[in-house]
Amino acid sequence: MDDVNFLHNVALFVEFEPSELSDLRKFFHTTRFGAGDVILEEGKANRALHVVKGGRVRVSRLSEDGEIALCDLNAGQTFGELSVIEDGFASATIAAVGPCEVWSLPVNDLAAFLKGKPAASAKFWRQIAIDLRRRLIQTNDVVRTYFSMNRALASNPKFREAYAMCNR
Repeated sequence: MDDVNFLHNVALFVEFEPSELSDLRKFFHTTRFGAGDVILEEGKANRALHVVKGGRVRVSRLSEDGEIALCDLNAGQTFGELSVIEDGFASATIAAVGPCEVWSLPVNDLAAFLKGKPAASAKFWRQIAIDLRRRLIQTNDVVRTYFSMNRALASNPKFREAYAMCNR
């Protein structure tokens, strides 16, 4: 699959015309990672939008008990979108699960591209909004599940007894 066809299958660029994708491809930088390599570290500055070109990466967050794996991303999936919206820091750690290739698009280059192509800009921001909506719905579902589990545990007398014993 050539680069333009690949980018056309990336959700954020699905509405782009082939000429827009061809122009955009010029701004991407390619980096290869080995298993376990950290691509982005939670809390560190990120100034690019990233696309998994090949392989798989794991998204994780730090907690009091260590690191929690949130999900895996495969070829065609993106990360770093929040840094495009607002200069910022990585909200999670992204690490290669195995050998992988990541295309990175510096935020400044993306901004310049979008400024010069208003139609592409509208398409891009629409897809960002759709992606963030999807992620918010998924997060709400997870919170709802955990809330239900917590309620079920808290109402169970055996659990309350065991919890009390462990916290004496």
